Amino acid sequence: MIRVAGKLLGAVLTISLLCTSAAYADLFRLRVENLGTGSGVVVTDGGDGDLAKLAAGIIMYSGTIDGFTFNVTTGLSKPAIGGVNNYAELDLNSIIVQGNGPGILRIILEDAGYTSGPDGELSAVGLVGGTLTAASGSTATFQSWVNPSNLVPDLGPNAFSPVGLHLDPMGGIPVGSVALWSETGGAVTFGPGAFSSSDSESFMHSGAYSMFMQATIDFKGAGVVSFDSNLSTVPEPTSLLLLGSGLAGMGLWSRRKKKSAQV
Repeated sequence: MIRVAGKLLGAVLTISLLCTSAAYADLFRLRVENLGTGSGVVVTDGGDGDLAKLAAGIIMYSGTIDGFTFNVTTGLSKPAIGGVNNYAELDLNSIIVQGNGPGILRIILEDAGYTSGPDGELSAVGLVGGTLTAASGSTATFQSWVNPSNLVPDLGPNAFSPVGLHLDPMGGIPVGSVALWSETGGAVTFGPGAFSSSDSESFMHSGAYSMFMQATIDFKGAGVVSFDSNLSTVPEPTSLLLLGSGLAGMGLWSRRKKKSAQV
C-alpha cells in the first residue's frame, strides 16, 4: 500500500514538474506593469491572457491596470514575422496606453531561440516611433537588446489578471547582452510630442540568440502614448558594403566582357 502511495505521489510530482516546464517552454513572453503599485500581467504566447492564443508568434493583451487602459497591445515574433527582409524580428506593434493620472508603466517583450543568419558578425537594428500626449515632464524611454548566448530576463510566473495582483520582481539583464543606443547608456528618452529614433549595434552570431525590448512610460498626469518599437537582425554593414562592391564589380566585369566580345 505504501509502495502504491509512493508511486502515485511520484507520478503527481512528475506531472507537476512537466506542467511547470511546459508553462515556460515558449520564451516568447510579454510583461506589462505599473511600477508604482507592482500590479501587472505576464503573458506567454498561447497561454492564458493571450487574445491571439491560437496564432503562434503573436501575443495580444487588452485590459486595465490601476487606471491605465491598454488597448490591444500586440507583440510579434517568429514565426509570424522575420526572415523576409531580415534574419529575425521582434516587434511591439501599435501600442496605445491611456492613463487618467500620474504613474510609471513598463512594457517588456522578449523571445529566444533565433538561429537565422550566418555565423560571424551581425547587426541588431532598433527602430522606435510614436506620440506622447501628456503633462510637461512626462517621458517615454525605450531600450532594446540582443543576447548572443540566448538568454532573456526572468519575467516571473504567468499572471493574466492584474486585479489585486503584485508581480514577482523581474530578473536583471543577462550578462553579455548587447544594448542599442549605447551612446546614451543603452536607452533613448523622449518628452511629450511626436518622436522617432533608430540605432544599430554589432554582435557575434555562433548559435541561437535572443532579443528583448523595454518601454518605460512616465506619466506626470493624465495622458496617452502610442508607439511601435521594432528590433531586427541583419547583415552587418561591412558585409553589405562588400556585397554592394562585389555586385558593382560583377556588373563592370560583365560590361567589359560584352565590349570585348563586340570588338
